[in-house]
Amino acid sequence: MFSVYLYDRPIGVIERIRSGIRFTYTPDAVDDPALHAVSVSLPKRIEPYGNRQAAPFFQNLLPEQAYKRLVRAAAETDPSDDIGLLGAIGGECPGAVSIWPGDERPSDVPEYRILSDDALEALFSPAGAPELGRAVTRGRLSLPGVQQKIALLRRPDGTWVLPLGGGITSHILKQPITEFPELLENELFCTTLAEKAGLLVPRTGLAAPTVRVSCAERFDRPMSEASGGAGRVKVHQEDFCQMRGVLPDKKYERDGGPGIAACAHVVRVHAALPARDLPNLLRWVAFNCFIGNEDAHAKNLAFLYTRAGLRLAPFYDLVSTVVYDHLERTLAMKIGGSWDVRNVQAGDWRSLAERMGLPWDVARPLILETADALTSHLGDVTAYCASSYGPAEVYSHIGTVAERHVKQTERELTS
Repeated sequence: MFSVYLYDRPIGVIERIRSGIRFTYTPDAVDDPALHAVSVSLPKRIEPYGNRQAAPFFQNLLPEQAYKRLVRAAAETDPSDDIGLLGAIGGECPGAVSIWPGDERPSDVPEYRILSDDALEALFSPAGAPELGRAVTRGRLSLPGVQQKIALLRRPDGTWVLPLGGGITSHILKQPITEFPELLENELFCTTLAEKAGLLVPRTGLAAPTVRVSCAERFDRPMSEASGGAGRVKVHQEDFCQMRGVLPDKKYERDGGPGIAACAHVVRVHAALPARDLPNLLRWVAFNCFIGNEDAHAKNLAFLYTRAGLRLAPFYDLVSTVVYDHLERTLAMKIGGSWDVRNVQAGDWRSLAERMGLPWDVARPLILETADALTSHLGDVTAYCASSYGPAEVYSHIGTVAERHVKQTERELTS
């Protein structure tokens, strides 16, 4: 049996059953009006949730593909035992949920180990993958995605420390995949450009001047006002696959995952301010179209549980994929009727707006404003990234792609 905590409070239990897992809320959690559910897909109730309903939320907390195999080897869990892996590393997960095996529970006083720049660099060296897996396991740090990564705490003096046993973290450090040249610079450039174009994004940069690894500040671990900005607190979040009850291997629309219309439905139904978040979702779609991000799937969208209710989280994993010629030219979520980012036409944008529930006289200016903001900042973002992260050919490559896609969109929407 595994105990599930929310904000370090016990909220339910997970049990193994023949078909997978069963999740049950505790009676105290069900009766507490101040404690919300772990997911909108799992409303609080006394009756247990079976594997079909519970598995999507919990599996979407885990790493994927080769990164998952790396962590599983370090945790020494069975390849078919996802809940066993989550029990081994689920002490510090996305959002405010954590999973603990048996009688274990979150520590009141977590321990940390200081990491020098050399130790940090060693974690992400070609030979350091096993050590990275062991560090993730020691820290009980579960992060979804396919890239090798780790969550660490950055102290006010800039020192990086590794939590031991599920301690709270502040940043996610991610290693670029070697088969994609200049992927580090690609993501840093696109994230910076997105901020200039008016999208809300996490604070992102290099882990250290000598460590070529990106780090992004966790938006679900803000500074605590009560601590005077000296400590972090957990804020719950869930991605759109979790909210829709979709397993991570079904995150692409072509595989049966959520499309843009389904994501817009999530916003209309669950957002505290859909009139703000729905246009922001459209800006995200337009920006990804312009930079050529064909990998913008539902796990790259999330809601934060704020005091005012559910709000769209900052946008993350912004990368231009069209700059890599060996990838298939198919969008993760189609725009209107188009699966090819190079062939999106006016009718596709109109169809998209209609399916999102946005009037065309609202959607069209938003798309064009995003296009104008992006192209007007290409020059200064290129200069900033070259100065901050070093020169890279990918900056101009993305710029060329963005200008081509923007011009095509402007022709379609103004003719």
